[in-house]
Amino acid sequence: MNKYRDLIYDEENFDDYFQDIREDVNSKNSFKGASYFIKTNIKTNSETNSEMRAIQKNLIFYNIYGHAMLSHHNLAFLHNAYGLEYPDLPENSQLIVSLKKGNGIIRYFTNIGKQREDIYVSDYYLREKMPESILLTNSENDEDIKKLIEARPYYFTTIEDIKKLKMSLDNKIVNNNNFYFYIPLSLSLPIVLNYQEFLPRIYYISKPYTISTPYVFEIYYGTHDIIKVPIKLHTVDLCFLSITEIVNSPTIEPYALGLDPRFELKKDNLKRLKIQVKYDEFEFRIYNSTIGLAEVTSESMFSPEDIGAHQVAIKDGKPILIDLASGINLAIDQEGLNKLTLDVIVSTAESIYHSPLLNHCIIKDNYVICDEKITKSDFPEKLIRNLGLDKILYTYNDTSNKKIDELFKYAKIKDTKLKDIVIEHKEDEFEENREIVSRVLELYLRSHNK
Repeated sequence: MNKYRDLIYDEENFDDYFQDIREDVNSKNSFKGASYFIKTNIKTNSETNSEMRAIQKNLIFYNIYGHAMLSHHNLAFLHNAYGLEYPDLPENSQLIVSLKKGNGIIRYFTNIGKQREDIYVSDYYLREKMPESILLTNSENDEDIKKLIEARPYYFTTIEDIKKLKMSLDNKIVNNNNFYFYIPLSLSLPIVLNYQEFLPRIYYISKPYTISTPYVFEIYYGTHDIIKVPIKLHTVDLCFLSITEIVNSPTIEPYALGLDPRFELKKDNLKRLKIQVKYDEFEFRIYNSTIGLAEVTSESMFSPEDIGAHQVAIKDGKPILIDLASGINLAIDQEGLNKLTLDVIVSTAESIYHSPLLNHCIIKDNYVICDEKITKSDFPEKLIRNLGLDKILYTYNDTSNKKIDELFKYAKIKDTKLKDIVIEHKEDEFEENREIVSRVLELYLRSHNK
């Protein structure tokens, strides 16, 4: 039984619902609030002057990542066409997050004005959306690292889209191509928090807010450059900041290679990559992690909207979903859960196939050998084939194949059938989740339907 069920039925509006969630989460960690500042060090001749200014929640990611992910040509275009200005912060600038805890204050910081450094971040100029997370370090303890995430809605262009979602949920009408519903995190917290064992620990949740600046772009390719055109989304009180733990465990691929959890946080570590592990042990870890991820999806009846091998940490041999900022996909019946689990496996397999880490590895004499000098490899393709995931991918991506239920029935990861992993839930379990989200949507529309 979801412990937040009674809470949402006791409240009359969205603000009260969200405040109850905040108090429940924040009080467990004695957090009372947070303030955000940009610290800039300006060098003039022989001295350096520091300047600190407060920054609004809804401008943090815009300020930090906006300039980094847009070319000079694109910045000029956005200025002329849309009047948008993206600050070019000096590289020695810092974001300061000041957390009130008990009677004291804990300050966390991150150096900004430069791009993210983890190995999975591709060319910023090809990104269609701003990153949703920032790593923060305790100003008095370098070992204390937290994650600042910005939970955002995607796919809603107007409030009418939210009304349609409510109507579809109430009538149990699901798009035949999806079989499940996309729900922003702010509207699905009662469900997500009910499965904390599958998630990083959440220390703090801010008040909800609106993002007035674009964070999603449509890319148009020109002859010599690309143009990013902002997509306007409905974000009214659907965003919030959260501070979560950094799961001190590697994600699926580094875990299978036995790498340190911090390895993947810096792209430069790929330049020092030199490792050898037994292939059988490596494959078993990938297999076990993939099976575990299917089990987590099956048990919780939802998955992160954005999912891949690099977004799942393996802690004590079990998956932890570390990237929920973009919301969840929620199944409300068994057919939807079957399809959702299949989609999670496909997304994981595709991320392994395109892995920037495994592309530096080969199989030799039943060993996986990884080296910075290996730049092109068919190892990810062989791995996918050895796990039997190639057959799932081939059939899934065949647009002429409409029989998802048949694919689910026969899909196998090595010798394990996917249908034997997925739990057959009772109808009332799906119904509870559906009713919870429908009620939260009702509270939201009651507060914002003007």
